[in-house]
Amino acid sequence: MPEPSPDTVLEEARKRLLSPELVQAVLKRTDERITLRPVEIKGARKVQVSVFDGRKTDVKNYSDDELASQVATLLGQPFRSLFVGTATDEAHIQVTKKGNPLLSIKRRAAAVPPDLSHDRTILRLLPEGEPNVFLQKIGMMTADGRIKADRRRKFQQINEFIRLVNETADLRKLADGPLLIVDFGCGNAYLTFALHHYLNAKLGVPCELIGVDRNPDSVARDQAKAAELGSESIRFKTASIDDYQPPRAPDIVVALHACDTATDQALAQAIRLGSKLIFAAPCCHHHLQVQLAAAPPAPEHVAIMRDGILKERLGDILTDTLRAMLLRLNGYKVDVIEFVSTEHTPRNLLIRARKTDTPASAELRSEYEALKQSFGVTPYLESLLLVADGDRTSQP
Repeated sequence: MPEPSPDTVLEEARKRLLSPELVQAVLKRTDERITLRPVEIKGARKVQVSVFDGRKTDVKNYSDDELASQVATLLGQPFRSLFVGTATDEAHIQVTKKGNPLLSIKRRAAAVPPDLSHDRTILRLLPEGEPNVFLQKIGMMTADGRIKADRRRKFQQINEFIRLVNETADLRKLADGPLLIVDFGCGNAYLTFALHHYLNAKLGVPCELIGVDRNPDSVARDQAKAAELGSESIRFKTASIDDYQPPRAPDIVVALHACDTATDQALAQAIRLGSKLIFAAPCCHHHLQVQLAAAPPAPEHVAIMRDGILKERLGDILTDTLRAMLLRLNGYKVDVIEFVSTEHTPRNLLIRARKTDTPASAELRSEYEALKQSFGVTPYLESLLLVADGDRTSQP
């Protein structure tokens, strides 16, 4: 049977999105994730449209009359994929590289009525109330599926991290074989343990995890945890970030709260190895702070450098801005987003990068050089990348 035409596919999507039996829909663009679900507000049915752009979520509620125009706008712009669940079936639309939408429809085994409650329970990729052996073994969940009170913040952090990774790329198509995650400066590795579990157990995507840390005690604890979970695809190595060589190019590199220049070492390794996805949550930023303090500021920067707290925050922002720019200069699409805060640190920034191999523009290079010269600094990541370019066989 021939594939339906693009117009037919979009018409099927439109009918389902406007159906009174809509349960939930998720449309993904390159830079946005749009969720539609029915809600009841003051006795009237509306459809809530949430647009997440990687930084913030905008939410609006539409009546049936208003929704038709909104759906036409959504389907009239390019998108990567669309899932529409109704009471009786689930429709998946995947757009090929050539821009052709492919439709598949699966009937539900039993009808699922739409949930119109406005303040419904938050849907999590690793949900509460559903017994999960992984969460139980890492001491987060009780036998009956409840999250322990003192682990709730970590549970929220785990789910938020998985969500951010999950929406960055189609993880099922990221590699031909098992995915390789390398966690540089892994520490207790809770988040990467959880990501490994989600990929293998929830998505059905074979995945290997290698954690790297200089602290042998941390590595020993993580190895014991992996043994308790009974996973042969998780292992840990005691090594410095810049000395470690993985068995093959990683698909995902993670560096969560690696201290100061350890974040730069992880980013440099990820770039050198050609990692497809990078997730870095920076911690302290001492290296650039020292440079800012070593020389008098330019006249236009005197006011912001006068107060210590503002000077420190400027150093933090400047460090991560230059890191993001260097990733872009090396062929990555980058966004810097707010990550959930942890119980260990108020730092809640996440640098998220996806490899595109798009050549850097001359404008971006000029912008980078101008920013450096304006403050008289050279980021440590640049120094690492220059050494790597000069000698690919030896790392700084």
